[in-house]
Amino acid sequence: MVDTEEESSSSKSLVERLEKAPQKFFDVMTATSKNYLTHMIGVVKSYLPQFNLAPIAKGIAPSCSDEKFREYCKESEVIAEEILKNMAE
Repeated sequence: MVDTEEESSSSKSLVERLEKAPQKFFDVMTATSKNYLTHMIGVVKSYLPQFNLAPIAKGIAPSCSDEKFREYCKESEVIAEEILKNMAE
């Protein structure tokens, strides 16, 4: 998110550089999310290599209620914390 030396010493004003900050922040968050999702999906495949991941890309299963999905998310928090700990090691 930090401008390179070339960009910061260019003729762009501070306002022009700040106008680009929200997009740069979004790009960093997107890349970080992709890295975590890729890791998580790789972990799933390491245990279940035959598992078809294609339906996951479509989102929540049509037969799953919002309430049930929230329960699944809550149940997954502990596992997510463990995955993050393992990634930090």
